[in-house]
Amino acid sequence: MNKITLGQFSALMLINDVFALLCLTGGISLWTALGFSVGIVVQFILALPLIRIYGRGKNIEQCGKIAQTAALIGVVLWGGLLFSMLWSTGDIISVPFEKLGKWSRLIMAAIIGAVCVYLSSSGIKAVARSGAIAAAVGALCLTAVAVSSIIDSDMKNLTIQPQDGFFNEMIKGIAIGGGMNALTVLLGYTKGKTVRTATTYIICRLIVTALIIAVGVLVSGGIMDITDFPIVTAAQLTQPFSSQRIDSLFLIVFTVFAVYSIAVQGAAADYLLDCVYPKFKKYRCTAMLALMALVGLMFQGKTHYGVTFAVLGTAVPVIAAICWRIRKAVKS
Repeated sequence: MNKITLGQFSALMLINDVFALLCLTGGISLWTALGFSVGIVVQFILALPLIRIYGRGKNIEQCGKIAQTAALIGVVLWGGLLFSMLWSTGDIISVPFEKLGKWSRLIMAAIIGAVCVYLSSSGIKAVARSGAIAAAVGALCLTAVAVSSIIDSDMKNLTIQPQDGFFNEMIKGIAIGGGMNALTVLLGYTKGKTVRTATTYIICRLIVTALIIAVGVLVSGGIMDITDFPIVTAAQLTQPFSSQRIDSLFLIVFTVFAVYSIAVQGAAADYLLDCVYPKFKKYRCTAMLALMALVGLMFQGKTHYGVTFAVLGTAVPVIAAICWRIRKAVKS
């Protein structure tokens, strides 16, 4: 696998994190931002042993088949969750062919899936280069929404009481951090110092997470009880430009982020499958994306914020680090 830069790595990881936040359901408050932030730190601490191992020039290939298989399962399951989030959020996001009714979401998913196959089959390096551009466009959109929300929103919304306890919010934050599975693959192939790369990404993730949740609270706070997707609702209600509806721009960013989030999982799964079962030469990426879509159908309509999914978001880096140390102990 070709090396990717710190910026490209951070862009791909943050696109995944932001897309999961855009699909966030349920009530949110500043308590949510705190819980999510602590959850991110917990994930970083648990992944730190693997990050330090990768800092010695290692990667997932040196961790062995068990680690590669665990990473493959984690990436496929998270890709399935992303598909499920996409379909669920599609209920309230209008698409150009919405008059087709229930077929509109299927058509949108098919188009996104086709683009994902094209991107993923090009390899991580190609995805990383274009993903950096997509992340920059998304950052501009989020900045416009944030500025508008601060100017026009009611600051009293910041006093909204949390609907769940701190521990539940932390678990929820960890559960939507399944992108750490892709980190297990990508981080070993980044240029520069691995620890610095991972730390930079985590700091950016903390800032972006707090900003997005704060915007959601500021804009959607008054109607939190009647909206299922507070972040999407905030984007739809915000109007920073007099001649352009921000929700139109948001639809573009949402779709692009969906494509890249799933494409990264597809490319990582393609690479891992080659490591685990190299005899599978053709259509690996297509097969992996199809499997993710099937998993997404299985998860459809289910809550993604429980302890099970929190474990999914943290276990793979831990397993990979343990496998590497066992292999090292056996060789010595």
